[in-house]
Amino acid sequence: MTGRCKEMIKMLLMTSLTGSLISLGIILLKNGLVKKFGGTWYYHICLLALLLFIVPLQVNVSGLTPQQTVIAERAPVQQDALTGTAAPSLADTIPAAAAQMAVNRLLPVPDVEQCLLGIWTAGFVFMVGRYLSSYYRFKRQVTQNRPVDKVENLDVVVSDYVRSPMLIGFLHPKIVIPQTEISEYDYQLALRHELTHHTSRDAWFKLGAVLVNCLHWFNPLTYLVVQNISEACEYACDEKVTQNMDGEEKRRYSNMILNFAAPISPALSSSLAKNKKQLYRRFELIMKIRTKGRKFWGTLLAAVMMVASVTTTSLVFAEDLKPLSQFGGAFVTHYNWSRTLEDNVLSTLDMLSDIKGGFRWKVSSTPGTTYIDVNGRKIDTYNRTEPYYGVEKEWKEKKSAIATMTTQTLSIEGKEVTVAFADQAAAYQDDKVIEKMIRNQITFELSYHDDHFDYDHQAFINQLISRGAYVINEVVTPENFKTVEFSRRNGDFVGMKILTQFDKKDKITDIYNQKTVIPKNIDGRQGAQLGDSFGIGKGESLAIDIKETTDKMPKVNWAIIDVTTGQTADWIPGALGGYRFIYTPREAYVNHTFKVIMSGRESDTANIEIFTYRTGAGQSQQTDK
Repeated sequence: MTGRCKEMIKMLLMTSLTGSLISLGIILLKNGLVKKFGGTWYYHICLLALLLFIVPLQVNVSGLTPQQTVIAERAPVQQDALTGTAAPSLADTIPAAAAQMAVNRLLPVPDVEQCLLGIWTAGFVFMVGRYLSSYYRFKRQVTQNRPVDKVENLDVVVSDYVRSPMLIGFLHPKIVIPQTEISEYDYQLALRHELTHHTSRDAWFKLGAVLVNCLHWFNPLTYLVVQNISEACEYACDEKVTQNMDGEEKRRYSNMILNFAAPISPALSSSLAKNKKQLYRRFELIMKIRTKGRKFWGTLLAAVMMVASVTTTSLVFAEDLKPLSQFGGAFVTHYNWSRTLEDNVLSTLDMLSDIKGGFRWKVSSTPGTTYIDVNGRKIDTYNRTEPYYGVEKEWKEKKSAIATMTTQTLSIEGKEVTVAFADQAAAYQDDKVIEKMIRNQITFELSYHDDHFDYDHQAFINQLISRGAYVINEVVTPENFKTVEFSRRNGDFVGMKILTQFDKKDKITDIYNQKTVIPKNIDGRQGAQLGDSFGIGKGESLAIDIKETTDKMPKVNWAIIDVTTGQTADWIPGALGGYRFIYTPREAYVNHTFKVIMSGRESDTANIEIFTYRTGAGQSQQTDK
């Protein structure tokens, strides 16, 4: 519950700030904007800004989020069967969690988020009640008399309680005319004005402004926004009524408004005339000659405002990156703790080394392709953001790297790091994401310490920086990611591919697609069936997209059961989120009936999609390097 409360509060603050900044700019520039682009455009841009109080517009603004403090985790780990990366032991985490829960029960701490949400809810209910009670009391008062006229299905009533013609009501609106002498010409103009409000559905737009004010009752600017919407509404209405009038007709229309100038009416009504402070600007607009080209420039300005709002929201409320750690986006160069420091340096740099009787060996620093996100962080068990690049990299002896590759020097934590780019990666020597990756790794490694083995990692990495070069061998973009084959038996194919926006679906059978609770069971074959049983035809493959899992349960155990034979077609324990797992049956098993079973190491939620698709371009069964 606390997490939801926090998210709601965050969204309220985010939308309140964004809407306020844009609306304040619109209000401060009111005179210039109205004169330049007209009343109708200004009204629409005010309504558009009103949406920013409701809809949180946010994008990832690359390169503007500051780098986080490097923190190395101190926890026992177990090896991941698929990736070779380490993950925390479940046995070590459960007791700690249970202890924390016990402490929380003994020492209850007030939930600040829930208190704040409760205060906001009370304020919202109060504001809604205040507006509605005031509105309906006023409506009952001014519409109590019998109609004296009817215009386009709208009743016209006369009231002693109003000084200006107005439109009031939502489902069954009425036009209210003050009890005063009025010429037939002014009467028709007043009716025309209120009918324009009715056809433009202005009452509903004002209701939207009031609801925004209720939602953000704690923000003083929203009260000003409601007033400004009401004023802009009159500008737009005047513009529509007078668009085909000549100069004399416009003067008579302005005089009619002046005669009805009145104090401010309730927010949920559309009054013909407000207070006299607004009248001068209205008369100016009414008499103004329309110019061409406003539509283009007005649209451009609106687009600029929207971009500004998105950028503002993204910068102010950008998600903080998780601290770099061995299990959350950091790279660690491997170290053979049974060998000496010098042996490890020489082997890591791929330098020829005679080790005890002429035996040569090499420590592999990064086996295969590793994937990074837009922040240059390794995608692993605890960092499952969308991949930006697949990278092959390693440490090489500095002299040979400089002689054969494109190199540059980066200053990181007071160290001069030589970075080399092989021919296949030369185009990325100025790439900011690659640079972030390098800085992340070097910064982390300079502070990293392995609690399980007694060796000096700082001395190790300092030697690598001094004697070696950080080599980028190849950079692969998401559209070129390949399927990794990890099992092939008698014609069956089982593989996996990291999920990206470029992955085709081309569904034939939609089996399952939702966020679900995975039951606790370390054996996927004994878990819960997701979706109905299905068949896989000739030329078809099964796709299991594990889009997202929680940190509580970062891995999923799954099995594909051949219902026809009763055998397990395949079983994968510890499957990671962010991957598509692929199964293509051998020819003898085509048209068999299958089902997918899943479980987790503990009961938790996961976002999963299962479907069959036709094998073809974009779904090739190639093996990654």
